[in-house]
Amino acid sequence: MAKVTPDQLSHYKSFDRPAFDFANESVTAFFESATAQGYNLDTAGFLQHPGFFQAPHRLDLTQVDIAMVGSPLDLGAIGLSGARHGPRAVREFSRNYGPVHDVTGQIPFEQCSIIDYGDVEWSATDLQVRLNDIYDAFHKLAQAGCTTLSCGGEHTTSFGVLKALSEVHNDSFGVIHIDAHCDTMAVWGGDTVNDGSIFRQAVLEGFIDPQRTVQIGIRGRANFLWEFSHDTGMTVISADEVFERGTQYVIDKAHEIVGQDKTYLSLDIDSLDSSYLMGTTGPEPFGLNPRQVRDIILGARGLNIIGADMVELNPVRDTDGQSAHVAAALFFELLCLLCDSRAKRQPCSATRWT
Repeated sequence: MAKVTPDQLSHYKSFDRPAFDFANESVTAFFESATAQGYNLDTAGFLQHPGFFQAPHRLDLTQVDIAMVGSPLDLGAIGLSGARHGPRAVREFSRNYGPVHDVTGQIPFEQCSIIDYGDVEWSATDLQVRLNDIYDAFHKLAQAGCTTLSCGGEHTTSFGVLKALSEVHNDSFGVIHIDAHCDTMAVWGGDTVNDGSIFRQAVLEGFIDPQRTVQIGIRGRANFLWEFSHDTGMTVISADEVFERGTQYVIDKAHEIVGQDKTYLSLDIDSLDSSYLMGTTGPEPFGLNPRQVRDIILGARGLNIIGADMVELNPVRDTDGQSAHVAAALFFELLCLLCDSRAKRQPCSATRWT
């Protein structure tokens, strides 16, 4: 084959831009602004802002659109403890993601003013007291007008969030719930609210509307426990159905069920097959793969999503960090979804680190 001509070489050299001089002017502008404020693309280096995805860590809620919060709880988990370490692991691995969403092309930090609010602070070791601590934190955030993204911790954490948001919004939400388990069992082990009963109790307290709830990825040895889901009219889509009918069917069904009223999205990462993600409190085989979960989150765009969480990452079972790596990627998907939904509903400000 003939050698590249001087004209060809000159043409190729014209594309040899400096590292942060991109053809996409919005990306270039973001890096010019964000790096001057401490954002660092070197994921292995010192990070001036070590929050989720390097979001600025602060408690001041002035002009905040999205608040990410850690809920490091595992007192109500039915299974091995360790999910309380989930937020720390997600923060560590989140440095590998962003700032641009590779499918939508959006930069969440440019769409919305985002902060890492830190972890919920516990006032006691009692489970019910800690659920109240979660409620207090998210009530304050919702009252300030923030859209919230919670990182668990066990799934019980969602109860305190739903209670706070339902009260502030004065509404019963629709729910898109991605999980291996419906979490609608009766009282077990003495705790009315635990990670196996939260959505039953959220219905009974009026926080969510079961007729506008779709549960996706359900499977496994505990299926006999979920009669409450079917009895109250929740739409339950098994993992087998996701594979047989495809994610587009699931997305269309979710849009049909929740409509355009306010909806909360809850992702339990044990929805993923245990061959992909073993680092969770209740791993189940024969589940979803990461791309399917990502597609469902992408497909939730256009809905009125007012909050979200990701729960049940258990670093104790994550010996090589693979589970935290995948979990952080899905957490970024949720952040981008919330930014798209928030920016669609109301004017937002860009993130500022200083």
